[in-house]
Amino acid sequence: MDVGRTQKIANVVKNITNIGKTIKKPTTLQYAAATEGIAKAAGLPPPVAGSMAVRIILYVIAGILAIGVILLGIDQWITPIFERTPGDGGYIPIPGIDPSQAFWPDSTNTTDITLGTVAPDPNAPPGSTAAKKALSTTLLEGQANYGLTMDILIENEFPQQLGKDVSGNNISQRTFFILGPDVLHPTLSVNLDNATNTIYITAADSAGAPQSIVIDNVPIHKPFRLGISKTSSIMEGYLNGLLVKTRRLKTTTVLPGTGDKIFTTANIINNNNVVSAGIKVRYLRVFGYTVPASEMKGRMGDVTRADKYV
Repeated sequence: MDVGRTQKIANVVKNITNIGKTIKKPTTLQYAAATEGIAKAAGLPPPVAGSMAVRIILYVIAGILAIGVILLGIDQWITPIFERTPGDGGYIPIPGIDPSQAFWPDSTNTTDITLGTVAPDPNAPPGSTAAKKALSTTLLEGQANYGLTMDILIENEFPQQLGKDVSGNNISQRTFFILGPDVLHPTLSVNLDNATNTIYITAADSAGAPQSIVIDNVPIHKPFRLGISKTSSIMEGYLNGLLVKTRRLKTTTVLPGTGDKIFTTANIINNNNVVSAGIKVRYLRVFGYTVPASEMKGRMGDVTRADKYV
């Protein structure tokens, strides 16, 4: 009995030895060889094991995605993380979503801005000013709710000889911003008193009656930002991002129309008199909506430096 059992064990060991000699290679390598054959037949390079650098990069990408998902969850359900508009409480600005338009960042292209779409003159000589696309905006056309900010430098605070207007009256204010069909019929204007550092923001109704916001003691010889936020019934005036005055409009003001212009200071001329003497405007920003106080304050980080007014 013991002899038979011993013989059986010997036979099993012999069979295992024969199988090992026949196979000679691990099963996994046989599969790998078959895979390489398929790749070669398909004209593809043989598979290569991923390097440690590739693995690290994949781990980093996965980590960034995980952090992004966590931040999105916090932003939606706990507290703002991403800043969609300046001053909304977020910490990380999202680029490419600003619906406003900015003009006149420096003195290189401070030409009039037309409301509506304007194409360059095809007959103008190449390289000339007329051949370039004129400044324009489509954010204000027919809008009762809109906003504006502008950076201002009052270089000369002394009273100017402004002459007389077309009606023969002495001009008592230095006008440095006009929105309207022409200089003499402004829809919205901003003026500096010729004797004091007081600014008037004035909107006109269909009868030409003015409704103004008065801002006293504006800075002299130092750039500052003036903000205007308007609805059909209320107009607000801001100085350096802070709300100064709110005025309830008693009558309906004229809406900006297609073809109206925002005139540069050099083109604000009344009866051949340039009435913006000693004042420069840069970095005009146009909003097609009523700008809240939080956004006015949140946008105060880019006031134009004094050297940009040269």
